Amino acid sequence: MFGLSSKRDTDVEGAAPPPALITFCASALGREPGSMEALHAAVGEDQRCDVLFDDQLAQVPLRSNYVLSLFIEPSRLDALADRVIAARQGGAATVLIIAIRGDQLSALGAWLHRRASEDRLEGVRLILAANPDAVAQQLPARMQPVPESNVIRMPVTSEVETPEFKNFFVFSQELQALVARIRGYAQNGISRTYLLGGPGSGKTTLAYYYFLVRKRGKFVSVNLAAENTGDKAAVKSLLCGHVSGAFPGAGARTGAFTHARDGVCFIDESHGMSGAVMETLMEALDNGQYLPFGASSKQPLECALLFATNRSWTHLQNSVNLDEFTRLGAATLSVPELNRREEDMIAVTATTLAKLGSKCTSWKAPVGLSDEAWTLIRECRWHGNIRGLVRTLEAAFVETASTGAGALIPDTAIAQGIALWEPKTHHSHQIYAAA
Repeated sequence: MFGLSSKRDTDVEGAAPPPALITFCASALGREPGSMEALHAAVGEDQRCDVLFDDQLAQVPLRSNYVLSLFIEPSRLDALADRVIAARQGGAATVLIIAIRGDQLSALGAWLHRRASEDRLEGVRLILAANPDAVAQQLPARMQPVPESNVIRMPVTSEVETPEFKNFFVFSQELQALVARIRGYAQNGISRTYLLGGPGSGKTTLAYYYFLVRKRGKFVSVNLAAENTGDKAAVKSLLCGHVSGAFPGAGARTGAFTHARDGVCFIDESHGMSGAVMETLMEALDNGQYLPFGASSKQPLECALLFATNRSWTHLQNSVNLDEFTRLGAATLSVPELNRREEDMIAVTATTLAKLGSKCTSWKAPVGLSDEAWTLIRECRWHGNIRGLVRTLEAAFVETASTGAGALIPDTAIAQGIALWEPKTHHSHQIYAAA
């Protein structure tokens, strides 16, 4: 039954009760005696709480600030999520907190992917726990506003026309705050920015989000580690372009600055910005103009320049002349490491398992993780961030599915994956940025 649970009841007889702080929407597990007590205690004895069960979700209006979905099957969450979105569109700041068990991860991943593809994913936070008591321990930390969208949709290839997109999920408070800051930079004319973050932390996607907010020109990406040959003419051609006949047999080339127009030129792996690259950039950074190789007249630099590196700021400072370094004139943005963003780890884990499972034909795909396996993931440092976690999950999935080890990936398979792709000690750990 729909009920009100509060130690303090000040309703006037016959009047509508005041809005609750939180609505608990529970699966059949919530009907078990005592299952709600820890949740009520976590919210606070003096706070009003509504209680619904999953067969009542469409019957009673949601009037609370927070809605907790307690172990409801993800495939049944659409109606609840749509009502939360409707409330938010009506001016409320309603937040849907989805709590799942380890055996519901793949189903959650499929739901997240579909909702993101339909542009219907907002106001959501995530909890992965084995029982209501464990949910209660995490609940107070999840009862926070969600001001930004939960997903950044980026083309699989950002500079080539494609109908395929990939999802970058934004659930944690740390990443929500960073996205808000990037939006502020783009809206307020901050056109030189340095993105600092370890390998696989999502710097390219966050740069693309800046471009989406900027709403001008094109997004052009230059990977210095792959494209810098050290030859100044080649670097100048890459960034500034060159005119026909600039060297024997040369046709005209549009450089990255020109191609971006007034959009964004994203310079990745920029710890390689020395020598020919820095010499080419200095003129553009100092004077806001550049000279295509072989040209007689300069062009204005209209695009925003976003630099990115997986090195620490100290490493960058020590790698170049300080006078050159200060010419970058860039504000900095630090991408928080994945091990500090548990909700984003849940989303990456869920969507990865769903994607892997959707391809299985002769194997029986695992539907989730054991509690012990999730503990290993949650406690891992993840120097490789999202990339490291995905590689580990792939290895563990293959090990479990190919041997028919069961419906849940065990901790032994995750441990083997971590040993392969996320070693605790490695010489490269010392040079990477950490935020």
